[in-house]
Amino acid sequence: MLGHDVVARALVDHGVDTVFGVLGDGNLFIGENLQREHDVTFIGATHEANAVCMAEGWAKATGRLGVATVTHGPGLTNTITALVEGVKNETPMLLVAGDTPIENEQHLQNLDQHALVVATGAGFQAVRNVETIAEDVSSAVRRAHAERRPIVLNIPLNIEWDEVEYQPRPALNTPPVRLAPDPDQLESALGIIASSARPIILAGRGAVASGAREVLIQLGDVLGAPLATSVLGTGFFSDQPFNLGIHGTLSHEVAGETLAMADCLIVFGASLNFFTTDYQSLLAGKRVVHVNLDPSHIDRHAIVDSGVVGDARVVAEAMIQRLAEAEHQPSSFRTADLEKKLREFDPANTYEDKSYDGAVDPRTLTRQLDAGLPQDRQVVVDAGRFMLDALTMSVPQPRDLVTSHGFGAIGLGMSTAIGAAVADPTRPTVLCIGDGGYMMGGLTELSTAVHLGLDLIVVVYNDGSYGAEHIQLVAKGMDPTASLHDWPDFCAVATSMGCDTAKITSLDEIDAALEVVKNREAGKPVLIEACTDADVVSTIYGHHR
Repeated sequence: MLGHDVVARALVDHGVDTVFGVLGDGNLFIGENLQREHDVTFIGATHEANAVCMAEGWAKATGRLGVATVTHGPGLTNTITALVEGVKNETPMLLVAGDTPIENEQHLQNLDQHALVVATGAGFQAVRNVETIAEDVSSAVRRAHAERRPIVLNIPLNIEWDEVEYQPRPALNTPPVRLAPDPDQLESALGIIASSARPIILAGRGAVASGAREVLIQLGDVLGAPLATSVLGTGFFSDQPFNLGIHGTLSHEVAGETLAMADCLIVFGASLNFFTTDYQSLLAGKRVVHVNLDPSHIDRHAIVDSGVVGDARVVAEAMIQRLAEAEHQPSSFRTADLEKKLREFDPANTYEDKSYDGAVDPRTLTRQLDAGLPQDRQVVVDAGRFMLDALTMSVPQPRDLVTSHGFGAIGLGMSTAIGAAVADPTRPTVLCIGDGGYMMGGLTELSTAVHLGLDLIVVVYNDGSYGAEHIQLVAKGMDPTASLHDWPDFCAVATSMGCDTAKITSLDEIDAALEVVKNREAGKPVLIEACTDADVVSTIYGHHR
């Protein structure tokens, strides 16, 4: 068996059934073998960075290992930003990268690929020789899961054509980790919690992964604590009467008032980054208990009063048991007045709409699209100024919100959305993206979405500028002209690609756009271009930080 056949066979033996990539000399025959011999679904991207982002979107939507493949040299250098995004998001991924032949140092695309990969924070796994291919593939897969980051599997081209007998390695079979808390850590945390008068429970993606929803609701009842989530926990407590929604820079007015009064924050599986803590301002005056399965996450972004290493659900169950044994009485933080305020809160009453003929207020736009688009959906949000509004889109479950702004790079959203849509073709995927991000990394891959026949609804927030830069120039009294762009007609270009389209320039055109979505053809993406004003600086709740 030839080396490239062995690579393909080893990947399949480790459960790989979907691969995103751009083919070149270094990975051409691996990709061909995956399709021909093993019926692996191969999704061809227009750019290598987009292939990696597709794999990440797919991984986030499925909870499985995302796999991409690129060729050597420029094929790999094109993936740098996407690899860093995967590292920042701690997404287990495998990037199968060809390399130039070992014996040809003068190859035009020769490059120190190891040094390049290490600089991104991703892991590097070299295929040492043809005899070790199966072992090296297995190691790369296991490392991706264990280290929770992308691993680049580096395969010199000459090895792909060497003969070898395939020796399979056992497939990865990692049981779920349910780490019980250290008794001393638990005791310290409970001492803080039991003495608090106004506690709040904050759940992040770690709590979601643990399946801790019901036990955290029970803990909230025991403590009399309102419930909140990080952005990546959006929707976790959506049906609860004391749900504060997002904790952080996107907190609404009622949540903000409640958070300000709290004296204790009990955090399960959230990173406490600046989004979640509003640059740590929301931690002021509070004692903080941080529960996380990964000890490196505790005290990473914010110094806490007590850290507990363990699974969110297991730790919460232990807390409930200990509190019951101590006959702990719930606080009075949950009041009828708070429940009434949360029930009656309407974001439309928190701001003055600034729409006019030619541009819609992004807050009103987001609110109406949120209500009018199909509710059983995935939502993908690209990076950019617009995301402060778009991130308030509701989702059925927290995993249905997929973001691409771990590195703060715009333009990764379209490919991430394609990956998520491929992962779940049974319902629509809604992509929210700014005009700059769309032009940078979205336009070309829209054709890929059309080719694949994806149920993809793309909402382009078009303010004709790089918005984040625009507001900085304006704020300093400088000429913002350099941030402004006269883009092509997005709808016309999308129509030529095979999409249904709608353009929104005023509030009365939103319903018509929603009708286009409602009547969309199966297998035909929809693009909605929503014209906004670069000088309208806001979030959906009318405050800007």
